[in-house]
Amino acid sequence: MKSWMVRAVENLEWVAGALFMALFLLNLLRILSRYFLGVAWLWEPDFSRLLFVWIVFIGATVLYVGNGHLVVDYFLAHMRPNTRERMQFMIDLVTTVFLAVLVLKGIEVTKVRMRIPFDTWDIPTGYAYAAVPICSAVMIITTLIRMRDFLRNRRKK
Repeated sequence: MKSWMVRAVENLEWVAGALFMALFLLNLLRILSRYFLGVAWLWEPDFSRLLFVWIVFIGATVLYVGNGHLVVDYFLAHMRPNTRERMQFMIDLVTTVFLAVLVLKGIEVTKVRMRIPFDTWDIPTGYAYAAVPICSAVMIITTLIRMRDFLRNRRKK
């Protein structure tokens, strides 16, 4: 049976894909309506920006959780397995601190941006900025689970 984290990531993949398709179709319709019908949607650039930010952060979260992100592991690959595992734990620890800063500062920025609307519609830009703390929190959970599993495996040895 799949773990709850695997199922959550699969759902996030679908969400990111659906948002990407919505963004693609929206821009396609925008281009077609502008050039063939002479109609411009004033709200569309802001909505595209909102979708794009969420797509980027959800996609980054999916890649991070699934270990699909780009890494430079030249030095790790040349270490002994035991040292490599400990170094990976330290990297996860530093990553957790970085992501915690992203969550805290992301919440601050989101609160400020909730008072600033998009250019063409009366919806706060904070909804776009909310992607930062939400997705960073998911990545923290993932990192903490990895660290817990590492410590459990070390204890068994």
